[in-house]
Amino acid sequence: MNASLIFPLIMVVVAGAAVATQPAFNGQLAYLLNSPFRAALVNFAAGALVMLSVVTVLALRNGLPSREQVAAVPPHLWIAGGALGALFVTTAAWATPKIGAGAFFSTLIAAQLVAALVMDHFGLLGLDVREANLVRVTGVALLVAGAVMVTRG
Repeated sequence: MNASLIFPLIMVVVAGAAVATQPAFNGQLAYLLNSPFRAALVNFAAGALVMLSVVTVLALRNGLPSREQVAAVPPHLWIAGGALGALFVTTAAWATPKIGAGAFFSTLIAAQLVAALVMDHFGLLGLDVREANLVRVTGVALLVAGAVMVTRG
């Protein structure tokens, strides 16, 4: 394995483990606040405060983007990530207590991989084309089968 990939892969593992706890915390918060929407709002407010702190520190070191850079961002990119994140967090806070973390994540990951395989194959959303060959399709099919087993088990 390429040594330059080790740290990014470790960080993905750490982030994945951290994300696995998020629906449990947000599910508890949704229960206590009597709303998955309120829980999602708290989640994003806390996340915004953390990111504001991080971006402020980085801006002190690296500066801010120029007006030209900000103006070059297409309008949909200002909204898409946050809107999709809100869908994820609200759904996780609502569904995880009902179906369990295993069923939630196995279904989520299977759906992500099916969508990712399609996006790679067709080069959607600016991605480089990566063919959906037999090995990749089989891998995704096995993960979908695993999700069915976890959900039904």
